[in-house]
Amino acid sequence: MGLPELKDKIRLQLDLADERVLQIVSSVFDNYLNEVVSYDAKGYPVSLSEYHNKVEEGLDDVKYNRIVSKENLSKEMEDWDIVLSC
Repeated sequence: MGLPELKDKIRLQLDLADERVLQIVSSVFDNYLNEVVSYDAKGYPVSLSEYHNKVEEGLDDVKYNRIVSKENLSKEMEDWDIVLSC
């Protein structure tokens, strides 16, 4: 059975399904979208939807120039070293 046939079969089954089956199918799709695809710097899981949101935020940061140059970051890091050594 190919993909088009499978989709048609599922559409027909959904049309005949009761609420319990529809809740199960909905849960499967919700879990698919919340599948862990990565982990953040602290080791917390990141879902597919969260990952996409973070990518969009990053692209917006670049678009609206909310970035720090390499030179400015190096200067900030030097200040961190001074504070940490005190």
